[in-house]
Amino acid sequence: MLIETERFTLRPLSVRDRDQVVKGLNDYEVTKWLTVVSFPYGPADFDGFLAFLEDKPVHEALAICKGEGVLGVIGIGDSLGYWLARSHQGQGVMTEAARALVDWYFCNTDADTLLSGHFHGNHSSRNVLTKLGFMSTGQVESAFCVSQNKTLDLVKLCLTRADWEERT
Repeated sequence: MLIETERFTLRPLSVRDRDQVVKGLNDYEVTKWLTVVSFPYGPADFDGFLAFLEDKPVHEALAICKGEGVLGVIGIGDSLGYWLARSHQGQGVMTEAARALVDWYFCNTDADTLLSGHFHGNHSSRNVLTKLGFMSTGQVESAFCVSQNKTLDLVKLCLTRADWEERT
């Protein structure tokens, strides 16, 4: 699986990405917004994640690449999730990558909805999702954040196929 955007390539995450992913996730300002990522984050954590992915569909973890550089990771499992190295934030990277993956998802599945969410206070993630047409479900769930070692409010959002089709 390979998804090309104007500036980036989304491709399956692989062992060759270890050093760049570890560097990107060994930043508390990134991991504090993620549910299951520990801090500090090391090579063994990455290897464990790759092992977890072995029996999963490839679209659950795609590296966001520019040339040989890995800027972050995006995927759709039960919901759309992503992270981006801090040095690449604020440049439209995640909006472009997420738009491409959401388009792929609705073009290649028969799903009627796509869920996502963000921790309360993560305005950057909320902005990405709203730019893509995600709407609040009105639900806020409690979710444990491993790197913060506490439970936080997770704001749930949803994009319907009908809303996606209107946008495309």
